[in-house]
Amino acid sequence: MIFQIFNEDWLESLDTLEEILWFLLLYLILLLVIAIFLKIALGFFSRSTHTDLGQVFFTSFIITIAFALVFLFFGGLIAWILALVITWIIISVRHNVGFLSAIIVTVLAFLLYVLVAILIGAIIGVTLIVLPF
Repeated sequence: MIFQIFNEDWLESLDTLEEILWFLLLYLILLLVIAIFLKIALGFFSRSTHTDLGQVFFTSFIITIAFALVFLFFGGLIAWILALVITWIIISVRHNVGFLSAIIVTVLAFLLYVLVAILIGAIIGVTLIVLPF
């Protein structure tokens, strides 16, 4: 299927303690990157609350758990739509922005990530992100 990007046997690849610790380290780095770009995107909205890095980090943690649970029980396009709607609800509730503002925050955070990845990749001469278009 076109939307199946996750390896169903990924848990079996975590055999040793070292592999589990590497996975947790990469997960924490992912959370930090999500939190930084989400914090920057939330900064454009003056009404948003709970914009400290720790609180945005917690929001990022909740979002990743929601994504994991949705993709655990659903698959394909339905899972993506459901996960994004849940993400927008989490952002709108946690940071006191409207649902449309949460969509804009998500798109803005993604665009900032892509821009920074392209700039850093151009500076160091490495491709950090591959876009499908």
